[in-house]
Amino acid sequence: MTGSVDQVMVSVAEGSLPQVLTDLREAGLVVDTVLEALGVVTGTADIRAIPALRAVPGVIDVERQWRVQLPPY
Repeated sequence: MTGSVDQVMVSVAEGSLPQVLTDLREAGLVVDTVLEALGVVTGTADIRAIPALRAVPGVIDVERQWRVQLPPY
């Protein structure tokens, strides 16, 4: 059974981005965007993989991105 997939934003420690990217992919992140100057990686991951993403050395934080839909007026 597969879990739910969410958009995530990963904050990475300065200077560790190349190795962290490889480790994040191995931990289950499908990378969408790398914002190198900000030390941020965005992508999608199974919500059950979030603890593994947080455990990657060099990762500061992993945040789920929430979508809000307002009705048209």
